[in-house]
Amino acid sequence: MDIRRLSLWEGRNATYMSNEAFSAIIEDQGEVVVELSNEVRSNVRISPLLLPYFRSTGSSVEEDVNRQWWQSKQGLYQAGGAYFNFPFNSENILNTTNASWILRKYGTENETHGVWKYSAMISREEGNRYSIGKVDLIIPGQSVLYTAIKITNTGSEPLKGTPSWNTVLSYPLVETGAIINTNARFFTVYELLRREMGRNRYKEGVVFDDIKHMLTVDSNPVDGSLVPPPTGTYDYMLGKLPLDERVGWISVMNPRSKLIHLLFAANDQRPNEYAFPNVLIGQNYYGRSDAPWALFDGASPQVLSLTVGFNSGPRGTMNFSLMPGESRTLFIGNSFSSFENPRLSMGFYVNEVSEKGFSLRRTKSSHFIAADTEFRAIRKLSKRVFLSDAESMA
Repeated sequence: MDIRRLSLWEGRNATYMSNEAFSAIIEDQGEVVVELSNEVRSNVRISPLLLPYFRSTGSSVEEDVNRQWWQSKQGLYQAGGAYFNFPFNSENILNTTNASWILRKYGTENETHGVWKYSAMISREEGNRYSIGKVDLIIPGQSVLYTAIKITNTGSEPLKGTPSWNTVLSYPLVETGAIINTNARFFTVYELLRREMGRNRYKEGVVFDDIKHMLTVDSNPVDGSLVPPPTGTYDYMLGKLPLDERVGWISVMNPRSKLIHLLFAANDQRPNEYAFPNVLIGQNYYGRSDAPWALFDGASPQVLSLTVGFNSGPRGTMNFSLMPGESRTLFIGNSFSSFENPRLSMGFYVNEVSEKGFSLRRTKSSHFIAADTEFRAIRKLSKRVFLSDAESMA
């Protein structure tokens, strides 16, 4: 087990966490996970996370030589990776992705022998007052980064937002033939935002029972779970997570490279916790022709990416609210590993969730991903850390 601080690029600092086989690097700026790597082949380490070519390496927008250009695109300054967004994605407010977080504690956890860190940020903007504490944990023998996020309304009026978790994936995981699986159903594709130059592949505003059975804009049936050759399209969609399952999950599997990323979240909402109701998917198959996804507006798209995550509702809605002084905690797991069973090269039919992990099955073949699907360790650790921090600030 290993945990240590790193200096990256121009004054950017990060925390490195590892259990030898699996590791994560989390930047202070925006608390973005910039690397989620595993030793998937002998002496070969791979991260599936996208860090786009335009991502800045500067310490902040204010100190960047191109700050005038970045002022209207601050959300892209730390683009890519895996990150939590709250209260919503906007250039006009302080949110979790454009803020610099403070690392408060890090070390080794005695019970699981894992490594953990605790970071926090505070917004004191008028009408947008809140604090967030974030605990990350890696434990031995599991290729999972566990995250607990506690949101507190520190203002005097109700706080509304659209919290979301986003993991942005690309090559070598995402390529033609990769397969998306999830326990979400009833998918809706949304129209592009005004700033997003591109075109949809799927019909907008139609509810599809299954991601495997969708319709193109020309009303042709298509399997939306398969990554196609580049289509020059961009689609943003939400799927509803089942209320009767305690874990929401979405996976991306590459049969050729035998790699799999599995993102999961606690779905059994307990007192003072929050369970995301939706899975989100952003399929950018060279479909964004607005800068900086292209060299200039209308130019050839430069980025292939597949975003998977969870959120509380369509972009622009405010389905999440906290009363003054109220707190909610949510739990996320990011797993990345490889598999050897060639029979899974056509994907899996069933994902059986147990307390000890996920069993991906195709007829008589299976692959097991060890994971604490009950989030017991991170629940226990984060409760202790959040309480200790609250007492020290009192």
